[in-house]
Amino acid sequence: MIESAYAPGVLVVGPDEVGIACRYKAGPFARSTDEGGHADAILPRGVPVGYYARTRRDRRLALIAPGMVRDAQALLRDRPEYMRAAEARARICPTTFCILRVGESRAADFVSVWQEIAEKPPLFLAVGGNCAQVIAGALIRIGAMPRGWIRPGSPDGLFRALHAAAPLARIATGFAEFEPDEAGGYLIRLEG
Repeated sequence: MIESAYAPGVLVVGPDEVGIACRYKAGPFARSTDEGGHADAILPRGVPVGYYARTRRDRRLALIAPGMVRDAQALLRDRPEYMRAAEARARICPTTFCILRVGESRAADFVSVWQEIAEKPPLFLAVGGNCAQVIAGALIRIGAMPRGWIRPGSPDGLFRALHAAAPLARIATGFAEFEPDEAGGYLIRLEG
């Protein structure tokens, strides 16, 4: 179900939902641009979290590096175009979301998996251990994607695999503005 394609709106992620944010992806049928093709996980209540190579502050692709997890505060500091619509528009960084309902128990499990990843990040490998593959592994662990599938190697591949596994997932695209809400999560405003 496509909710938004560059139309203003608010994406509200419930306590029983998780998903992904594909950065530099202009819609569900578009490929990520060469600028960034990156995926972040979306925890319940719209909380973004991502897996990155620790040593690449220049944003160039690392082939092998220590891994790290960036939470919302680190994303705001290090990748403001992922958190603020004006920055996203300036860098031409649309985000396409795929949000699926998994139930509160599995959503809580997804949070726990990300806490484990943050405490002991795996080695970042451009092939075999990148952002998309770590997110896919977390989704497989909670049963949101079939275990027998080969883990997608790119953010686009992850998007297609997740949407195939959950065809009723909500899809939304726009320049994303993450606004903290009173419940400790984020409302995700999508601007055209």
